[in-house]
Amino acid sequence: GPLRLGRRAMFSHHIIASSKRQAISQWCQELRLGGLAKIGWPGLIIVEGDEENVRAYVDALSRLRWKHFVVRGEEIVEGQLGQSLDDVRVLPLGCEEFNTDGMSDFAARYRQCGLE
Repeated sequence: GPLRLGRRAMFSHHIIASSKRQAISQWCQELRLGGLAKIGWPGLIIVEGDEENVRAYVDALSRLRWKHFVVRGEEIVEGQLGQSLDDVRVLPLGCEEFNTDGMSDFAARYRQCGLE
C-alpha cells in the first residue's frame, strides 16, 4: 500500500535520567525516525517516520518507568504514489536534544520544520 508517515507528540512530567535520554535517542536512530526531545521539566518528544516504527517507538518508550507519560498529538500522512518516506519527512533523522531551558528553541525548531 501507499507509505504512511506517522508523527507523535509525547509529553512527560520530566526527562532527566541519562538512561531515558539514551533510549530516546538510540531508538530514534534504530527505527530511522526524526525527532526532537526537550529534556528537563516538562519532557517533550516529537518523532516522525514510518508509521509502524513510530508505533513501536511509542510502545517501547511507554514501557519505561515514568511519573507521567502521555501521547498528546498524533498525525498520519499518506504519501503519494512514487513518493519515498524521505520526501514526506520534515524532521531530520536522529534525535535533536534541547536542554532544560531550551523550550523556546524547541518550539522555534518544530515551527521551522512546519509543525505546530
